[in-house]
Amino acid sequence: PTVNTLAKHTKANRDFFATGQAPARATWIDWIKRGVVQGAVIDNMPFVDLNWFAANKVMAAPEVNSDYDQALELLTG
Repeated sequence: PTVNTLAKHTKANRDFFATGQAPARATWIDWIKRGVVQGAVIDNMPFVDLNWFAANKVMAAPEVNSDYDQALELLTG
């Protein structure tokens, strides 16, 4: 079984980004909520799955599949 290694976003920032280049807390929250990065937001604090983050080189939001989502994307750009 795969074990998620959740840690505060500040640990991910220290482990994976150069000083001054790390994403803000709000960015991590946005990425987690949109499914760009695996993790959890608990009491407005982002926790990142460090194993998943280390193993993935390309991060992108899940593709839009529903007709509703596609129409919304066209309307909002």
